[in-house]
Amino acid sequence: MNDFLDRFFKALLFGVITIAGLVMAAVFLVSAAIAVGLFYIIAKVRGKPFVAREYWKTTSTRARQTHSEFSEKFKKPGNFSRKPDITDVEIREIK
Repeated sequence: MNDFLDRFFKALLFGVITIAGLVMAAVFLVSAAIAVGLFYIIAKVRGKPFVAREYWKTTSTRARQTHSEFSEKFKKPGNFSRKPDITDVEIREIK
């Protein structure tokens, strides 16, 4: 009898967790649909067509530009090089 109850509660817990995951996925999908709908409404109010491809192109272009500016800011000088003759380092323990 204990084995039956143990399996029953494990299955019940698994089912509850599964349903909770499905609810979270549904909430995510609904919120994404609401966001896309808001983008569409805002574009209509501004008088511009909303095309997702253009939106993603704009944001990816902006991200690439930011990345290149950041890279240029922290770029090492062109004459930077390491000495090629160092091949091994020995570490000694001091007691």
